[in-house]
Amino acid sequence: MQTNWMTRRKALRIALAATAGIGALAAFGAASAQDLATVRVERSPVGQFQGLYIADELGYFKERGIKVEINVGASPDGALAQLMSNQKELAMTGAAPLTAAVANGMPVVAVLNAQDQNPTPTFGLMLKADSPIKSMADLKGKKIGLPGIASPQGTALLMALEAAGMTRDDVELVNLPFPGVLAAIEAGTVDAGVPIGLFYNLAVQQGYREFREVFDNAVQNSAAVFFAANKAWADQNVDLLKRFNEAMTLAYEYANAHPEKVREIDSQQTQLPKDFIATREIQPFEAGFDAAAWATEAEHFAKFGFISRVPDPSEYIWEHAPKQ
Repeated sequence: MQTNWMTRRKALRIALAATAGIGALAAFGAASAQDLATVRVERSPVGQFQGLYIADELGYFKERGIKVEINVGASPDGALAQLMSNQKELAMTGAAPLTAAVANGMPVVAVLNAQDQNPTPTFGLMLKADSPIKSMADLKGKKIGLPGIASPQGTALLMALEAAGMTRDDVELVNLPFPGVLAAIEAGTVDAGVPIGLFYNLAVQQGYREFREVFDNAVQNSAAVFFAANKAWADQNVDLLKRFNEAMTLAYEYANAHPEKVREIDSQQTQLPKDFIATREIQPFEAGFDAAAWATEAEHFAKFGFISRVPDPSEYIWEHAPKQ
């Protein structure tokens, strides 16, 4: 699997470089600060955002005539609102909110991936180590916290409940902010929760108990977190967005080869414990989208009523976005 991933990554880099053109890069490399095109970006608060800082620090953006302004986002849904109000050109979000938005007619598109769902867990149903809940069936009548019910994590949970002979009506699902899931479990305001990204890794390190069957329902290779744009802006700025994608793809390659740099950025940009940052599992950065996997995820969203219809992948993946 590692070989196939590296092969796709190298092919993607070559294709992006060919599209951008070497001559254009040379011209942008000589540009002054006043000539740089500003791109306002809202990044994810929970992870896989480090490529932005790497591309900026190593000069990948500047070489391509780009200046980025990075702000920390609050939620995947809020990210889309920033795009539609023209407060940001790019924002990191997830598959469920973007697919639902497109299904309802919102003109937003995914333009660059950041992380796929892969066999290494990035979320899970977690409980206190001493919780009396011993099986999925024991969750009947209990409260479960999630950072977004209408999400890949939500569908994975509902599929696991279904396998245990239950439905959504047999539990109480509670929407919580990303950092709030672990706090709610610890405080006992929910009986179990589904932390994601860095917060899932933290739960594992802190000794929480996990029902692995929930993560096992995740759709492999479906986009987990990615950059989205207002479609009108993307279509009006094709060259600029392609240059942004190329810079980020180079940053992803660097991040995948230098995990210590990712940890350094974690230390600078988050308030997570140093011992956690030093040992956490770092997921591979991936620029391209697997449209077939995302389409399968969309079918799950529709099954559980998270979206009003199943859009075609061409509706939510920008035509010039990198593909796997």
